[in-house]
Amino acid sequence: MHYERPRYSVVIYAPNGNKYFVKKMGKSKLEESNVVTSLTLTESEGQLAQKVSITMMNKHINGFGYPSTLFPVRSRVYVYAKGVGKNKTTEVFRGFIWDTNLKNGSNGSEYSIICYDRLIYFMNTEILMYFSKGKSTKTIVTEIFKKKGVKLKYDYTSMTHPKLPLQGNLADILTSDILEEVRKKKGIRYVIRNKKDTVYIETEGQNVTRYQITRGTYGTMIDYTRSVTMDGMVTKVIITGKTDDNDKTKIEARVSSKHIKDYGTLTKIINKDEDTKLSTIKSEARYILKENENPKKEYEVSCMDIPWVRKGDRIGVGFNKSGFTWCMVKEITHNCDDLTMHLVVRKLKKLKNASGKGDGTLVCPSKTLRKGSQGTGVKNLQKCLNNVMSSGLTVDGIFGENTLKAVKAFQKKYKLVVDGIFGPKSIAKMKSALK
Repeated sequence: MHYERPRYSVVIYAPNGNKYFVKKMGKSKLEESNVVTSLTLTESEGQLAQKVSITMMNKHINGFGYPSTLFPVRSRVYVYAKGVGKNKTTEVFRGFIWDTNLKNGSNGSEYSIICYDRLIYFMNTEILMYFSKGKSTKTIVTEIFKKKGVKLKYDYTSMTHPKLPLQGNLADILTSDILEEVRKKKGIRYVIRNKKDTVYIETEGQNVTRYQITRGTYGTMIDYTRSVTMDGMVTKVIITGKTDDNDKTKIEARVSSKHIKDYGTLTKIINKDEDTKLSTIKSEARYILKENENPKKEYEVSCMDIPWVRKGDRIGVGFNKSGFTWCMVKEITHNCDDLTMHLVVRKLKKLKNASGKGDGTLVCPSKTLRKGSQGTGVKNLQKCLNNVMSSGLTVDGIFGENTLKAVKAFQKKYKLVVDGIFGPKSIAKMKSALK
């Protein structure tokens, strides 16, 4: 794709309903002045809501008043963009003014506002809810959003949960108490994003359009840095049980990483309650080790701006001139003034293709499979569907009803004939999806 510089515009609705074009995209004749001097859009790993920072000249807007009086907190803010493959003006942010700051100096007056999308209310709200044992992730999440009156679309992998007495910050509960447990048990990472008037809970890296940031004379990359740390590593997990009469805690099991000799003993303790099987906790321990037994590598990338890239997207990054590496966006800031963006990314593990090359564990089946098929090929298919579609299939090597439904969902998503037969066209599309 030939790179095209994006253009941004900002519209603010005052509490009285009046609409103001405070940043123009083009040369259209609008009655308001272009008063915006600085605009950034930010998404970070530790913050659920998308953030927009805007600085305006606090000057009189054609007889209507000053920004500092026209745009108080709770005013609605919309940010639009076009370019970089999109000819139509596209909404990239919808939210509210949350913080304001008025600065008067010798060089004039400026008005700065901090805006967030509707997920800011999740970050500043506490809830008190109870779910009995055996409720699914889908049931719990749907009920929470229904209670808050928020539209939800959830691309979910469901699991059953123990009894959940939920009390505390809603954002923490949603991410740590619920979706983090799905990640531990199922290996599925989610990203929560607001789009227009709906909140989406989507599997990381499932964006349809995957952009590539390249180096070289005609590339879009400016620079990158790499950092490696042992912070957060775990090489040993101790599983504890109930205490005895002397308040001594019983150790139920120890699970160690094969890398303990390389990096030393870095221990995490998890407690097994009476209702949970030891085998289940051991599986959780092994997953913790798998995720944290190696030093963490992160890359900070500066490049030309693409307004459509968001946290949780999969992108290709050309760290060298010979090709690109698939990465996941952990944090991102769009600097709309100089039309650059800054990303924090982590490399994704390479996935095997049908030839078995690579260092991952996914192999796309090479033979046609249908309902009733059994064996290694079906197991590979189930693993691929769990990765690409978050199907939540049991990897048992049996092509039953659940696998059939997952294949049909895959075919529907990728605009194939929905017949439930994993044939040549489905194989080719799966190979492409795994790249």
